[in-house]
Amino acid sequence: MSRRHPAGVAIREAFTAQPMLSHFSTYQQEDLIAEYGADRMVRMPIAENAMLGMALGMALTGRRVLFSVNRVAFLFSAFDQLVNQVATWRYMTDGQFSVPLVIRGLTRGGEHLGAQHEHAPHGMLSQIPGLVVAVPGSPNALGGLLRTALQHPDPVVVLESPRLFAPTWSELPEPEPTAAALPFGVAGLARPGTDLTLVAIGNTVIESLLAAERLATRGIQARVVDLRTAAPLDRDGVAAMVVPDRPVILVDEQSRAGSVMTDLAYHLVCGGAARPEHVELLSGAGVPAPVSAALLDGLLPDAERIVRAALDNPAPLAQRR
Repeated sequence: MSRRHPAGVAIREAFTAQPMLSHFSTYQQEDLIAEYGADRMVRMPIAENAMLGMALGMALTGRRVLFSVNRVAFLFSAFDQLVNQVATWRYMTDGQFSVPLVIRGLTRGGEHLGAQHEHAPHGMLSQIPGLVVAVPGSPNALGGLLRTALQHPDPVVVLESPRLFAPTWSELPEPEPTAAALPFGVAGLARPGTDLTLVAIGNTVIESLLAAERLATRGIQARVVDLRTAAPLDRDGVAAMVVPDRPVILVDEQSRAGSVMTDLAYHLVCGGAARPEHVELLSGAGVPAPVSAALLDGLLPDAERIVRAALDNPAPLAQRR
């Protein structure tokens, strides 16, 4: 029997439990329309700014809305609504209004769709006050973060890698034992280890776990930390999980400018959790995503680059073979 995707299970559970939950999307599954009704599973035109404005208005009346924007790149067309409206209502009304709104969007990973469709904007979105930004690194993490998002009183953006929905999604490294609800702002220990620490988010969680498997064949046990959310960012939690006096490698698809990993590196060093010479940032190149797989692969941190960085770091390792 094939395993049901944790994201689909979490969404069905929420729609069953919350009669006031609606779904806005340009595409709706026929089985969900049949089960929950066309008045809740609303087919929308391709007009993201208008869609998000309608979702905001509905949320302000007390109805929760799940807004599937398809590609997160399309969310940029609705940035006025997102930044100036959705994220500010609780603050501007002194808590009189909340916006129970969840926005889902695909980032990038394995599709090679080019610059207008592939983005990993978690660092940029994390700088918008009032937004929660969840970036799951595995199928179970996606299910768990969606469960929390669909109960949260404030707006949440869930950035989902297409790799989590590929035909081979069930074969991906899975650090979460179940798809139970995961708290926002709490990083998770994806793999135990004593020789170095790899801190990852989104797609780089997969690559870091693959790198840890390769390092283990050399007798090096890498600890992998999954941030889970870019906002809130669990700075203190990560600092507490870092292996003392060992390499700390922060892995992110975003470029260093505005990256949550740059923020985290500053916190780790200033707080004394890691020595400056032991900290390394592996980041994506600050260029648009090319369609060419050969070009794109050289721009993003993968398992091979992580392994090489671990072996080249000047901090001591238990084994270097």
